[in-house]
Amino acid sequence: MGSVFYSLVIYPLTQIIELVFSFCSKLFDNTGFAILGVSFAVSLLTLPLYIVAEHWQQVERDKQKAMKGEVDKIKAVFKGNEQYMILSTYYRQQHYHPIMSLRSAFGLLIQIPFFTAAYTCLSNMTALNGQSLLFIRDMGAPDSLFTIGAFHVNILPILMTLINMISGTIYTKGLPLRDKIQTYGLALVFVVILYDSPAGLVAYWTLNNLFSLVKNIFYKLKHPVWTLYAIACAGVTALIIWMFAGHVLAVKRALLVAAMFALVYFAPLFVKVSNYLIDKPFAHLKDNFKMRLGLFAASAIGLTLLVGLLLPTLLISSSPEEFCGIDGIASPLFYVGNTLSQSAGIFIIWCSLIFFLFHERMQTLIAFALSFLFGASLINSFVFMGDYGTLSKLLKFTEVSTVDSSSGMIIINLLSMLIIAAALIVIYKFKVTKFLNYFFVIISASLIFVSITNISKINKGYESYQEKIAKNVSMVKEIKPIFHLSKTGNNVFYLYIDRAQARYIEPLFEECPELYEQFSGFTFYENTVSFNGHTLLGSPPCFGGYEYTPEAINEKKSEKLKDKTNEALLLLPRIFTEQGDDYSATVTDPSWANYSWIPDLSIYDKYPEIESHHTDAIYTDLWYKEHQDTANLNVVSSTLKRNILWYGFFRVSPLVLRPAFYNDGEYWSTNKSNADYNDYLDGYSVLEYLPRFTDFDSKTKNTYVNLVNNATHDNLFLQAPDYKPATTITNFGTSEYAHNGDYHSFAGSIKRIGEWLEYLKANDCYDNTRIVIVADHGATSKEVGYEWDSKFEKIGPGHYHPLLMYKDFNSKGKLIVNEDFMTNADGPSLLLKGLIDEPKNPFTGKIVDSSAKEDGALVCLSDIFMPYHNSGEYVHDTKKTDWYRVKDNIFNSNNWTQEEH
Repeated sequence: MGSVFYSLVIYPLTQIIELVFSFCSKLFDNTGFAILGVSFAVSLLTLPLYIVAEHWQQVERDKQKAMKGEVDKIKAVFKGNEQYMILSTYYRQQHYHPIMSLRSAFGLLIQIPFFTAAYTCLSNMTALNGQSLLFIRDMGAPDSLFTIGAFHVNILPILMTLINMISGTIYTKGLPLRDKIQTYGLALVFVVILYDSPAGLVAYWTLNNLFSLVKNIFYKLKHPVWTLYAIACAGVTALIIWMFAGHVLAVKRALLVAAMFALVYFAPLFVKVSNYLIDKPFAHLKDNFKMRLGLFAASAIGLTLLVGLLLPTLLISSSPEEFCGIDGIASPLFYVGNTLSQSAGIFIIWCSLIFFLFHERMQTLIAFALSFLFGASLINSFVFMGDYGTLSKLLKFTEVSTVDSSSGMIIINLLSMLIIAAALIVIYKFKVTKFLNYFFVIISASLIFVSITNISKINKGYESYQEKIAKNVSMVKEIKPIFHLSKTGNNVFYLYIDRAQARYIEPLFEECPELYEQFSGFTFYENTVSFNGHTLLGSPPCFGGYEYTPEAINEKKSEKLKDKTNEALLLLPRIFTEQGDDYSATVTDPSWANYSWIPDLSIYDKYPEIESHHTDAIYTDLWYKEHQDTANLNVVSSTLKRNILWYGFFRVSPLVLRPAFYNDGEYWSTNKSNADYNDYLDGYSVLEYLPRFTDFDSKTKNTYVNLVNNATHDNLFLQAPDYKPATTITNFGTSEYAHNGDYHSFAGSIKRIGEWLEYLKANDCYDNTRIVIVADHGATSKEVGYEWDSKFEKIGPGHYHPLLMYKDFNSKGKLIVNEDFMTNADGPSLLLKGLIDEPKNPFTGKIVDSSAKEDGALVCLSDIFMPYHNSGEYVHDTKKTDWYRVKDNIFNSNNWTQEEH
């Protein structure tokens, strides 16, 4: 019963909180602003409800005041049953019932679900853990600013109560004592409940009280609505200017967000248009409650069935067995029921509450809005479906780099919705609404019928799953090899591991000595520097060498950054296939291909001899399926419980808004624990499956493979000494970095690579394989083992100290630690050495070598890490002071010299 109440009443509010928090976090990159945004959004959304509540409370006060004299006389003269009978008669004469006194508590009743939602969401929000704000060290725990003996003093709850008291004093001025007692008593209740709560939750409620104080002050103004409108316009203007000036979003996203916020400017126009529609075309709807209610109900029920029943059953029935037995949830119908109750909570419970709170004019608009939303959702779901390819079990699209639609399709989609709106207005104007109601009822019945058919398919799939489980038949999909190595020719394997930190190699090998044998023949270049601290600028030199350093890229001012990055990614596979001796080339997940977050493999379309694949996030589902016993993380089920509803929103939304709902497959979730596991496993699963990805049936004499992997970029604690994901971590290892999540992620990756190297040895394919392991950059934290002076506080080398390891053909022996000055742009030269005479860049004709580092490496400190951080398309927006030249020992700060460029 409690879970049903939660799904119907509380859950919709938690989703608003999550959405606003995630959006503000992305927009401002600041937890404090995210909490402020949540508080402001909730206060704004509840403002109409509080206005209605205030109206009801005032009606109750006026009624009590009007009856007070006569009631007091009755109470003074009569006692007992006689008093009760006479008061009841008097109330009937006044058309009043004592239960109506609850109207005075309506403001309090409204707060209960919102407080419960905030408490549920923010007190368990993993995104707050470890985040600081002003004097608060950890937003995920009580602020505990100071202690008195053993007692921790939390300042935020006290501040919250003071603001609440001040707001209550202003609000209850001139009101009866009962209202004052209720207000001050509620403030004391909240300080008791929230005193030991996470600081993020208390900060949210403190800001709510602050907004309430501002609201109470507004009530005292002469023209509160126009004042609010002026402030809103000023705030929106400042936000839009800051958004574009700060390059915080990609241009397309920024334009969409700006357009949404800019609607505030037209608020007075919307009010005029709404009044016109209510008084003219919608007049008969305004005057006919039964018709109005029927339209609202049909639309609300239709949306509930579409989003909560049909779309989930369509999704699950497409492959029922994939959704069976996840984290102990046997039948996939559980997810259907869960999503249906969530959808009902939004479209039936909350929409009904809002509908019945208002009078006929607002009810008319709500009925129209919901009917339009239902019509548009049907069109978007079944006409503008979109072709996004395969959807993983975690509801991420695995075959497309973006869910953006073409401008032409977006325009057609928007025009179709305008036609729907116009058609509805015509229907209302000519008073044929009842036929629309009948149509919606028929559509809803059809949705139920199709859903029942889908449920039947799901049940059959579940029965098949149970039969296979009974027979102990594996449900795991087959992994097909994509790396076809040669046992007789040369194999060149380039393993690029994003943000793999060189500092961890020696401590890890000391902790896990078996790695020395697994990595026999390898040289570790400890004194290696990267050209930038982020992938966007740091990866092109790894793939293309010294012609694609940040300095070299900015010198080519006539070429687009995207094209220069693509050249770097194409350089090695083209050299091997075009200039080498019978080489095949295989590439996976090329970083920022076509400047797309999910690499756009179309850059290889012109080169049929180059085989390309996506691996990142493709095998995460399979990993979860195969590791339910050893890593029962419940990530998949918790993700599905939430995101199937959001997938429904994605499907019914206009094309222009779909990227916003999808949010790169995160659907605005704030569950950082799930995100951490998923993000790490997206890459880690590939490294674990390397032996299954590799066979020895190359159709060419020699092979070149470039595997890009992001596992080391994510921070996740693993179970030592094997460093594998586990439900509970009981062994953190013995290294000095044992309690560093970065080290664990790195260790898990290197251990899996070591196991793959053993696989190559077992199949006699190790000695004929040249391997380079490289990273694009390091991390910002301090490194131990050298003097960290004031200059290194700014420049590193931690952030600019990437991993670089090399094993040549037939190389053997214990790991060699080499102190030569190297950069990660040396990777291509190491790979090509001795295989191709004078290898030439196929785009420029220049020889690919390492001669450019004779004068050292020019490191760019710029924090540009997304394409939209650049104002143009041709050069990176670096500052003159962003450049440092380093040579020889990178651990000596005297070797780092600032240069202006």
